[in-house]
Amino acid sequence: MKILLIGSGGREHALALKLQAGGQVQLCSAPGSAALAGLGPCLPFKADDVAGIRGWCAANRPDLVVVGPEAPLVAGLADALRAEGIRVFGHDAATARLEGSKAFAKEFMFRHGIPCAASATFSELAPAEAAIRDWAHGFPIVLKADGLAAGKGVVLAADQEEALATLRAFMGGQFGDASRTVVLEEPLTGMELSLHVLADVDTDHAAFAVLPPCQDHKRIFEGDRGPNTGGMGAFGPLPFLREADLRRLTEELVAPTIRGLRQDGLAARGVLFLGVMWTARGPLLLEYNVRFGDPETQVLMELLDEDLPGLLLEVAEGRLQRTALALRPGCAIAVVLAAEGYPESAKKGVAIELAEPCGATVIHAGTRRREDGAWLTDGGRVLALVATAADLAQARERAESALLRVGWPGMQVRHDIGLRALNHARAGRGVNDPFA
Repeated sequence: MKILLIGSGGREHALALKLQAGGQVQLCSAPGSAALAGLGPCLPFKADDVAGIRGWCAANRPDLVVVGPEAPLVAGLADALRAEGIRVFGHDAATARLEGSKAFAKEFMFRHGIPCAASATFSELAPAEAAIRDWAHGFPIVLKADGLAAGKGVVLAADQEEALATLRAFMGGQFGDASRTVVLEEPLTGMELSLHVLADVDTDHAAFAVLPPCQDHKRIFEGDRGPNTGGMGAFGPLPFLREADLRRLTEELVAPTIRGLRQDGLAARGVLFLGVMWTARGPLLLEYNVRFGDPETQVLMELLDEDLPGLLLEVAEGRLQRTALALRPGCAIAVVLAAEGYPESAKKGVAIELAEPCGATVIHAGTRRREDGAWLTDGGRVLALVATAADLAQARERAESALLRVGWPGMQVRHDIGLRALNHARAGRGVNDPFA
């Protein structure tokens, strides 16, 4: 099977390794990376170059295109390729608005009765300022830029002064048109988790399969301190989730989403990534993403015991039948190794000491290769080490052992990925107990 993979980061490297695991795939990537170049040719197209990728696909006819990032989907890449008769794992632009527009997503949640935070949407400054001054849910308050803002368009404002300043910056064009419309939202407290769903929905067909919930760690420093990042590590499955909890997630969040897509005439041919906060009121939906998460993908690809090319092709062709996916027993953990200065300003060009095999799968996210073959840092999140074991405690130990064989000056890493969850489970607590 000839597959074109769109993207260049750690998520795409993890997908590429899984796609090639069976040995029957010819892989190309666009734009790719130094690591992906070791798995197949890299094409000279940016991920959101719809015209260029469409032209290449029309001439080369890949059997499947797998779209990694959200921006190409929002830009209509999947629509353009399907118009050429190309099979695509990735949603049409209309469905991708669930991530491309926070306002659209909230309207969808409210319309279909999906539990979520109270919110209000504004496109004019004066009424938005008045709403902040009269905000009935107290402070802090969450402000979200409506459109894609490279993961930086969400601010938790501690008080009215900060909220008004953030609002004025957003609507003043801090993120261009992406922040001209702003969603105000009540903050949610509880236990956050990432839920990925393979979704195959059309006007006459609706099927989905749920992957194991994961938990991401956003803050740069241990103990969940410091600024937010793209994710410093993740693990799955969650050791304290019971079967009843998993059923509740499906019944209250996933199933209404699938029904809502069908009712609204929104086709789905890809993955939906639901950001969830389990609160005292139960699971509430924070947001939709229309692609695999990063670093959650690194975890999920280790847990999934399926022929990935065949599975994604089923979804792309609208013939997903299974509701349960084959999974490997045990736990997987991904620990992200970040560059000095990240997330503000990552230091690039630093030589990486990388002894392989190191007891973990090495995923490249922001690296390049020197002429002598040495790996150099070339981004904020540079590598991820993915370890698997029978349980979370053992997986953490394996990841720590692997860390002894990889590094560079100034490297940032968290050694507490999964630790709070492990202690929570050891104390006999469940998802409804406070997550201390």
